[in-house]
Amino acid sequence: MSHRFEPLKKEPAYVKVYNAVEADILSGRLSEGSVLPTEAQLCEQFAITRATVREGLRLLERSDLVQRGAAKRFYVKRPDTVDIATMTSKSLALGGVTFKEVWEALSTMYPDATRIAAKRFSAQDLKILRDAHSHFKAEKNLPSDEIVEHAVEFFQLIACAVDNRVMQSLLQALNMLIGASLNQVISKTPKARARIVSAQAKIIDALEARDEDEAARWIAKHIDDLKRGYTVAKVELEKPVL
Repeated sequence: MSHRFEPLKKEPAYVKVYNAVEADILSGRLSEGSVLPTEAQLCEQFAITRATVREGLRLLERSDLVQRGAAKRFYVKRPDTVDIATMTSKSLALGGVTFKEVWEALSTMYPDATRIAAKRFSAQDLKILRDAHSHFKAEKNLPSDEIVEHAVEFFQLIACAVDNRVMQSLLQALNMLIGASLNQVISKTPKARARIVSAQAKIIDALEARDEDEAARWIAKHIDDLKRGYTVAKVELEKPVL
């Protein structure tokens, strides 16, 4: 018997509104800051009800493609790196990526990113990083979720200093994927906080010295150390993140 396909599902009308507006944004026909037609105008142009238009606009707003302005008007919004990273991490998680795949990407990308950061880190970037580290070091009795929050923030600050929106979005997406799982790892790993404090200090010193090789070596070592925590916490690396 030949393979049988399921009948195609009809798309809701509000999804068609979303797709139509998204297509015009991606093609450039609607540029950043462009104001969308009013709800009444959209109802007339698409030949649909106001309720359907509103659902389409809500979906566009949740996707960070438009933002609400004055007088209930919507404007085209250019997604920033956080928006892109959030969408990317959600897509990867829903796509079934595993812990192993995320860690392999982190281990591959972050050493090279840190080399770039060592050349581009400004005095202000270094101050922010060192202040965050000093605050973390001074807090002796942080719960595991706050340790995770700081650990992820440290990686995010390095990603920001690379000053490359493509790399920053990808790195931040990976950070978001791994952040949630680190909580159970750190809570079950002896001396996890002390090891993080030590590794971060070495990375900051290397960045301050503009020593690309040392900075890359320590970030790789830090990532490997965090990965070993998964073994200690008995987290299956082949398991999907979501």
